[in-house]
Amino acid sequence: MAVGCVIELAARVASRELQNGFAVVRPPGHHAEESTAMGFCFFNSIAITAKYLRDKLNIGKILIVDLDVHHGNGTQQAFYADPSILYVSLHRYDEGNFFPGSGAPNEVGSGPGEGYNINIAWTGGLDPPMGDVEYLTAFRTVIMPAANEFDPEIVLVSAGFDAVEGHDPPLGGYKVTAKCFGHLTKQLLKLAGGRVVLALEGGHDLTAICDASEACINALLGNELEPLPEDIVHQIPNMNAIASLKKTTEIQSKYWKSVEPYSVPVDCALAESQKQEREETETVSAMASLSVDVEQCVPQEGSRAAGEPMEEEPAL
Repeated sequence: MAVGCVIELAARVASRELQNGFAVVRPPGHHAEESTAMGFCFFNSIAITAKYLRDKLNIGKILIVDLDVHHGNGTQQAFYADPSILYVSLHRYDEGNFFPGSGAPNEVGSGPGEGYNINIAWTGGLDPPMGDVEYLTAFRTVIMPAANEFDPEIVLVSAGFDAVEGHDPPLGGYKVTAKCFGHLTKQLLKLAGGRVVLALEGGHDLTAICDASEACINALLGNELEPLPEDIVHQIPNMNAIASLKKTTEIQSKYWKSVEPYSVPVDCALAESQKQEREETETVSAMASLSVDVEQCVPQEGSRAAGEPMEEEPAL
């Protein structure tokens, strides 16, 4: 039933009958492999849905973003050699010591699918735990640039909420706020003409699941989101996150031109980076305006420059 619900919703979004949607289903699916149940997952709803969209509805490019704190080993396996589906996961990895142990940064796909598998593999345990600033930075430096370059026709999201604060260390231990997931969803809505489908994955704290789901649904509905605290905008990601992101950008810059520029300033504060982007935009605008002014000031043939006296017509 879970698989059928996700397929039905995605098909309606793909056909533009619906703009977007959230499938609140159980059990989760992203750990399930082709012939193996795993991690409370029996059938991989997102993977089966992506194959349905690709094979039955002829959707050429599908982006899958996995927000669960655990790596979606089943989804990665399903599309590891498939260039029509870009799989992106950000998850707790800890050098393979956190369940399920897969999802290393150098797992990039194989054959024709090489480069179409992106793992933002957080390492360093919980000292300190990853939070809003780290997830927002990952979106800004890796996920959104690569996604825009890929230019998907639809976005499928494995909406696992076990990275939300409130989960014990063995189940995640991170400190991402529920409202942050709303802001991440809002960013994804900029892709594929807003055709975004979320499917509930992991989460073991009912309050966290409810709050994060509410934030994501508000984003899907276009409602105004509760703003993130001002200090989040000015924070620098923790050192473990910086190391993880540098490793990912170094690897992925070989496949995505848009990721390469972020390999150096990834450890800048969000506010400083945003300021730099604004200054670059203002500089380009100013130069464009100056160019226009110069063109307007160049005297045309038969015209006089400003301040030049008019020639008197000869007296008859």
